[in-house]
Amino acid sequence: MTKSLYFIYAGGVLHVGWAVFHLFFPRIFKWGKALEPLDPVNRNIMHIINLCLCFYFAVAAYLSLSFAPELADSPLGRKLLAVFAAFWLLRLALQQRFFKMTHPLSLLLSLAFLVTMLAYGLPLVWAGR
Repeated sequence: MTKSLYFIYAGGVLHVGWAVFHLFFPRIFKWGKALEPLDPVNRNIMHIINLCLCFYFAVAAYLSLSFAPELADSPLGRKLLAVFAAFWLLRLALQQRFFKMTHPLSLLLSLAFLVTMLAYGLPLVWAGR
């Protein structure tokens, strides 16, 4: 097995973790109370966006864990790797833009976003050589 496949499988496991983490957002961030001041439409949008992210993470995990060789070795697979890497690069950039990078949790999350991006970005770079 090539090192690219290990990275893609690791990305799949990370996506499982992101999906589970997001399923607990309402409890972690106390959305029942925190979102109370919002009108029902905006409150529900938060839940819908979060559940859609969970679905995306689950799909990315499934594709990574079930089709890693195809992701590494086909043109369509490499495009999907690029999408996965770009998502996490964007998430990392947004973290820098919207949160204080002095807080340890923000730094830890940024590192996790970078690791997830590299799980897909490195196989993509290696495929281009």
